Amino acid sequence: MDCRVELQDSATEGPWPLPEGWCWTKLKSVAAVNPSTDFGTFDPTTEITFVPMAAVTEETGKIDISNRRAVQSVSKGYVRFMNGDVIFAKITPCMENGKVAPVIGMPEGAAAGSTEFHVFRPVAVDQRYLWYWLVARTFRGQAKRNMSGSAGQLRVPVEWLREVDFPLPPLAEQRRIVARIDALFAEIAEGEAALAAARDGLDTFRRALLKAAVTGELTEEWRAENPASSTGHDLVAGIIKHRNCAGERRVRGRLSPEATTIDASELPRLPETWCWASFRELFDISTGSTPSRSDPTLWNGAVPWVSSGEVAFCRIKSTRETISTAGLGNAATRLNPVGTVLLAMIGEGKTRGQCAILDVPAANNQNAAAIRVSATPIPPEYVYHVLEERYFRSRRESQGGNQPALNAGKVGEMPIPVPPLNEIDEILRRVSEALSVCTDTLAVLDTEAADAARLKQSILKAAFEGRLVPQDSTEEPAAALLERLATTAPAPARAKRGRGARSHA
Repeated sequence: MDCRVELQDSATEGPWPLPEGWCWTKLKSVAAVNPSTDFGTFDPTTEITFVPMAAVTEETGKIDISNRRAVQSVSKGYVRFMNGDVIFAKITPCMENGKVAPVIGMPEGAAAGSTEFHVFRPVAVDQRYLWYWLVARTFRGQAKRNMSGSAGQLRVPVEWLREVDFPLPPLAEQRRIVARIDALFAEIAEGEAALAAARDGLDTFRRALLKAAVTGELTEEWRAENPASSTGHDLVAGIIKHRNCAGERRVRGRLSPEATTIDASELPRLPETWCWASFRELFDISTGSTPSRSDPTLWNGAVPWVSSGEVAFCRIKSTRETISTAGLGNAATRLNPVGTVLLAMIGEGKTRGQCAILDVPAANNQNAAAIRVSATPIPPEYVYHVLEERYFRSRRESQGGNQPALNAGKVGEMPIPVPPLNEIDEILRRVSEALSVCTDTLAVLDTEAADAARLKQSILKAAFEGRLVPQDSTEEPAAALLERLATTAPAPARAKRGRGARSHA
C-alpha cells in the first residue's frame, strides 16, 4: 500500500490569512492521491464491496455498500480504496453534484469502485476534515473551473488536485472542527427533515385534493346548495351531437348522444348528476410528427413545436424549437389551437403521463397526444387536472413507472368523469385557490431549504478560515506536523508557518 505524500520547499501563501498554528500547503502534502491498494491478501473468490457512482449520495457522504463482487472480477479495471480514504467523483456532473464520501464501514476493510473516482488517503489530515473540504461547494466550484476534456466528459485532473492549496490546522484542532461541524450540521439536518416532511405533506394534500375534485367529494356540499339544472350526461350528449353534426374526421363513426359507450361497471361511483365518458367521445385526439432533421427548410420557422419532454405539468407559452409552415406538411390540423391539452405518451422516468396546456398555437411531436379540448365547452384546466390525478394514481399503483406506453387509441379509451358545466367551474375555482396556497407554501419551503444550504456553506467557510473553534497554542503546529512527515516522505522539505495571504484573481 502506497501512502507517500509530497512536501513542498516552503509554505504556500493561500487565498486568505490563517490563524497561528495553521499553514497553507498542497493537497498532495496531506493525503496520497490515487494511492495503490493491495488486494493480494484476499482469496480471488472472496466477495468485497463494489461502489458504482450511483452508490454515493450527493453531498451527504453516504455510500451504499450493499453491492458485492468477487475480488477476481474487480482486480483489474476498477479503482481500489480502503477504510479511511475519501473518494471524489472526478467526472461531470457527478463532481459538481457532490458525489464525495469518506470511506468507512467496508466489511473487508477495502473495496473497489468506478474508475470515475479519485482516491485520497489522509496522512496529515483527519479523514472527515478532508471530506468536508472536498465536498464544500466552494472547492467543487474551483474544481469545475479546472476540469479538462471534451463536452460531457469533463474530468478533474489529478495533477491539479495534487497542487491545489489546502488550509491545514493542527491535527487536534482538525478534530475539534469536525466535531463542531458535525454537531451544527446535525441541527440543520433536523430542520431539513422537517422541511422534507412538510413538502411530502403538501404533495399528499395535492393528491387528495385532485382525487376529491374528480370524484365529486370536493363539491359535495356545493351540490346540495345548488341543485343542478343540467347534468354531466347532458353536457356529454351536447358535445357528441355537435361533433356528429360537424363530421369530425377522427370520430370513429357516429356516436349516440343518448348514452356513452364506456363501461363504467368497474369505475368509481359518481354523483347522480355526473357521468363517465371516454376521451374519444368528447375530444378530437391526434398525434404529431417530427419533420426531417436533414431538411433545414422545415425548421426554425414561425410555428412553435413541442417535444414530449416539454409536456411537464405546465402551461406552454413558448417552445424550445420551431418549425416552418412547410414543416407542418399538408395536414394543417397538426397545428393545435390554444387550449389544447397535450399528454406525453412515451418516455422513461417521470415523463410518460404528464400533461400541459397550450397557451399558444403549436404543433407537437409523435410522442405526445393532442387533445383538442378547446373545441368543447369543457375548460382545458379540468381535463388537465383529471390527467394530473390519473398520473399520480397510476404512478402510485405501478410503484414508480412500469406503466405501458400510450398511443392515441389508448388515450381515446381513457375514462373521464364529467360533471355539469357549472360544477366544473366551481371545482376549478376551489382547486385553483387551494393550489395557490400550496404554491405559496412551497415557495417558503424552497427559501428555507436554500437558507439551510447557504448556512452549511457558511459554516464550512468559517471552519476553513479558523473561525469555527478556538485555537490552542500548546498544540503541535501544522507546519511542524509536516516537518515530521518529511522523515518518511521520499522528497523531504520544510513548510513554514503562515498568516499572510496573497490576493487571487
